[in-house]
Amino acid sequence: MIRIKHWAMNAEQRVRQQQAAAQARAALTGQALPYTTSKRTGNLPASWMQIRGHLRVPIRLISHMIVGLLAIAAISTPHMLYRLPQPEATQLITPDAIVLVAAPQSSALQSVGEPFAAPDLRPAIQDTDAFRDYYTLAEGDTLGAVAERFGVGTDALFWANGLADNLLLVGQELRIPRVAGVPYVVQPDDTLAGIATRLNVPLAAITLFKPNQVTIDADLVVGQELFVPGAQLPYPRETLERLGGEAGIAAMRAVVTGSVQADETNLREGPGREYTRLAQLGAGARLLPVARHADWVKVDAGELGSGWVRMDLLALPQPAFLTLAETNDFPPPPPRWVWPTYGQLTSRFGWRTIPFRSFHDGLDIANRAGTPIRAARAGRVIEAGWCSGFGNCVKINHGGGLITIYGHMLKRPSVSAGEYVEAGDAIGLMGSTYDRAGGGYSTGVHLHFTVKIDGKAVNPLKYLP
Repeated sequence: MIRIKHWAMNAEQRVRQQQAAAQARAALTGQALPYTTSKRTGNLPASWMQIRGHLRVPIRLISHMIVGLLAIAAISTPHMLYRLPQPEATQLITPDAIVLVAAPQSSALQSVGEPFAAPDLRPAIQDTDAFRDYYTLAEGDTLGAVAERFGVGTDALFWANGLADNLLLVGQELRIPRVAGVPYVVQPDDTLAGIATRLNVPLAAITLFKPNQVTIDADLVVGQELFVPGAQLPYPRETLERLGGEAGIAAMRAVVTGSVQADETNLREGPGREYTRLAQLGAGARLLPVARHADWVKVDAGELGSGWVRMDLLALPQPAFLTLAETNDFPPPPPRWVWPTYGQLTSRFGWRTIPFRSFHDGLDIANRAGTPIRAARAGRVIEAGWCSGFGNCVKINHGGGLITIYGHMLKRPSVSAGEYVEAGDAIGLMGSTYDRAGGGYSTGVHLHFTVKIDGKAVNPLKYLP
């Protein structure tokens, strides 16, 4: 009896160990616990109570059978666990970028000994540019078509590229924003809160947008460009009227332009050097060709307005130039004066005493023989050759009763009567010829220059620059 009792006590200890192992396995697999144990023997299974009370089966045999079953269960358990299907990564739109967030792994073990994998929360976009792409316009592109191609609103594309007063030009680069919104250039005394209020967006829309790189307490820099996600602006009324509403804005089409070849290219009021200079253009400026006249191109220069540029100063394909309409719709050239020659002013307009007292009806400008003489203003030659009193001379009619006279030339002039000359064109050489019979006189090489209005001599210094 003492030995049987000893076997029973050993068997009871083994069963308790086996129960603890079963509890651990149940916790591992998520199954309900088969039973619990306590210090009280009343919680032991009924089969064990029968064994303990009657001892009809040898205790050692039963314990060996139980251990064998547990070993088989432990060996087969890893093969019963399986890898749970993993959901695909989810794309989240956040204020600072598009971020790919991996779905969390299942809490179940993937396999025995394989570590738990933490979710990958790294952003897929690491740069800090508010614009996700840039597109170079080709001939025929429209603003609406480009917006549809990149999946953005036409208004977002309009404001991102400042198109309120500009044309769409072939070769122009458009900025494609990452999210709907508008760019904003910081002005003096601006604050982030004030900008958010003005554009009717939460302050966090500006500060959480990663490319802005600003915080609530950041010092803003005047001229700094911020992008304000979610902000909306109405189209300018002038643009809507000019293009025919929102549909007209979407239909804005990229057009061929000419590129200025060199710095300080003159934009003139008309097709000629005598026209007033409106502005000077820098190399690379893009101009929209409108019409042509001779070898000049009428262009739209944006904020500078329309004007004329010489064809050889504008990089414009020849076929595009030839397809422009020829026009004569421009004002007549304004009066433009140049000095007829250069040298020393030896006698002015008015009364003089040398070489004798007389009224001098022009200017005398002295220099070496052969010094070039040029037309002081554009006009038509009415006399060229030997002139009474002046020797070799040229007379030019400028219209409106205005005539200029160039006397005492070295030899016969280089122009002929009936020929049209521009201001600054060469017409002869300085000399000392004169016609005594006509009352002329010359004491040395010089140009005598006279200006007459309606037949009356006037002071040339009132007109020369």
